[in-house]
Amino acid sequence: MELRGYQRDAVAPALRGRNCIVWLPTGAGKTRAAVHVCRRHLESRRGGRVAVLVNKVHLVEQHAEKEFHALQDAFRVTAVSGDSSHKVFFASVVKQSDVVICTAQILQNALVSTEEDARLELTDFSLLVIDECHHTHKEAVYNKIMVNYLQRKLGGQQELPQVLGLTASPGTGGATSFEGAVQHILQALGSLGRTSPNLPGCCIALGCGLRAGSGVSLSQLCANLDTDTITSAQEEEQQVQSHVPEPRKQYDLCQERVQDPFGERLKEVMERIQQYVEIPSLPQDFGTQVYEQRIVELESKAAEMLCRRTRVCALHLRKYNDALLINDTVRMVDAFQCLQQFYDTRKDTKDPTEQFLSATFEENRATLQALAGDQRYQNPRLDKLEAILREHFQPLGASRGIVFTKTRQSAHSLLSWLQDTATLCGPHIRAAVLTGAGYSNQTRPMTQNEQQDVIKLFRNGTLNLLFSTSVAEEGLDIPECNIVVRYGLMTNEIAMMQAQGRARAENSVYFVLAKANSREVSRELLNEELVELMERAIRAVQAMPEQEYRLQIRELQQAAIATCLMKEARISERQQQHHPDTVRLHCVNCGVVVCCGGDIRTVEGMHHVNINPSFGLHYRVSSGKIQFQRAFKDWEPGCRITCGECSQDWGMEMLYRQVKLPILCIKNFVVETPAEKRRYKKWSAVTFPIKAFDYVEYCSNTYGQSF
Repeated sequence: MELRGYQRDAVAPALRGRNCIVWLPTGAGKTRAAVHVCRRHLESRRGGRVAVLVNKVHLVEQHAEKEFHALQDAFRVTAVSGDSSHKVFFASVVKQSDVVICTAQILQNALVSTEEDARLELTDFSLLVIDECHHTHKEAVYNKIMVNYLQRKLGGQQELPQVLGLTASPGTGGATSFEGAVQHILQALGSLGRTSPNLPGCCIALGCGLRAGSGVSLSQLCANLDTDTITSAQEEEQQVQSHVPEPRKQYDLCQERVQDPFGERLKEVMERIQQYVEIPSLPQDFGTQVYEQRIVELESKAAEMLCRRTRVCALHLRKYNDALLINDTVRMVDAFQCLQQFYDTRKDTKDPTEQFLSATFEENRATLQALAGDQRYQNPRLDKLEAILREHFQPLGASRGIVFTKTRQSAHSLLSWLQDTATLCGPHIRAAVLTGAGYSNQTRPMTQNEQQDVIKLFRNGTLNLLFSTSVAEEGLDIPECNIVVRYGLMTNEIAMMQAQGRARAENSVYFVLAKANSREVSRELLNEELVELMERAIRAVQAMPEQEYRLQIRELQQAAIATCLMKEARISERQQQHHPDTVRLHCVNCGVVVCCGGDIRTVEGMHHVNINPSFGLHYRVSSGKIQFQRAFKDWEPGCRITCGECSQDWGMEMLYRQVKLPILCIKNFVVETPAEKRRYKKWSAVTFPIKAFDYVEYCSNTYGQSF
């Protein structure tokens, strides 16, 4: 495998066995360079084994098919993800492979498993390759693995694997000061390197064109990834730029709508709802993220107080606020359809608050629909986008582009707008949507297969334009584009640089399309300053005396371990605050008490089920099983379950070893303890202990048989 000069420079420390971050721009061939390191590592190390870790499922198959397949001539390469049948026997698969490509969560599960056959140790590997390693911070899975690594390293354990990190945008860790950026890099290097005297040192290899980002300070990045020194390949800058050309950046700014009667009518309805709910302190800044945050807090607080009237009004106010945000981003008709679809699903005629809110919408439906169709009040942003696409997508041209937008809703709305715009219709623009696979209450998520199908069509030219959320910013093997549009986005510098890295064709253009004097423009300008800040911080760490550097890294690593241990202790203490039998769970919508904490058990350490046979009296089961793309070892999904009183979604049934058990989603309940009523986003935050599910005991108690 032939490497370019800058790639050889970037991986040279790794080839000498040193922990290293390969830091090159998007499209410069980081993964290809990593494959070369893996080959040389396995050829020179008897019994070596490599784990290639990614943070997204779709990257597993991509790396296996596009890059690491080159190792199959001499080594056993296996790809394992949550969608793979290999996942069930992961530990066994690892021991039969030379290279394993997997999501970081699968490895983490194996590292903490209590089952002997499923457990792995870090020492089962001789090299860890961490893709997009700037995610090694806070509660990210990468960081959990590296904390495990650091605990063992500082405890004196030998034979830990070499670590190779890959990133195009390491970030400033949210820091806007020089000192903060330096701290960010040092922290990351510290968790990727080996600083004990009898082990080789480590480095971060930088290709020219290094980029700033946000995630963890410069010193924190060094400590988290345990790296010992920083080297760079600045002498190859011209070669990097020849392979990864910089796009021209252009700001296309528009003004506010001169008139917005549709938005004003929505605000009038929101004022009427706020008067109905009779809370004078409610904010009036409709159509903003700040208002959304306040309303979400109001809904949560009302649920904890079991005040259904206020909670229901808050839910509806949030939907109107969503409509205002959609109106600001795309078309009035998209905002109207968002509201109409919401009210079509609100069929609870028993509740007087729901009746009032539905009647209020019906009173305004005709007026809103008429305003939504009035072309005089259309969004100026769409006029700008139309001009960009008309200019760059000519009938005989070969353009390829991505329009990045914030939400799945806006991605679908933009595609619908394109299809309805006469000047953009025709075979010269072949567009589709590309969004994430996770759960969303807005629109149906794309499956992994659907994502791959769209990317394949985009790669072979069947499609030439994508309306995408952030899923296309990072990692995906998407071909070179000559047009990238950031459509009304306000994100950090990592997202900015990842998106800009997609525009790497010759003479490409990177558009920032936003309202003049907006927060989006201010953030984009700040991101540009953070790029320069990042470069200054890198130079400062490079120039740091070795003794001072090692001392800072050691202190940061020790502090990280201490923080982790303290957090674990606090979690353990919190989960023992109340006896399970003193805890009650209320339906979040109607407030009825449905079970006690003592009824809850965990299956496989993650599924929280109710084992009380009488619990079935409180819920209804929908028709039709929930479908997942993958199969599970000991269970299969059943039907969705809802509250028997108010039809609030609660979770789903699972069939575990032929036993039906209801899985409960904690956010759909209010937890009452002797101290308070409270809502939780995660089961891990509750203040009472939860036992593991005992299958034999359950069968014995439920079916009256001795096993």
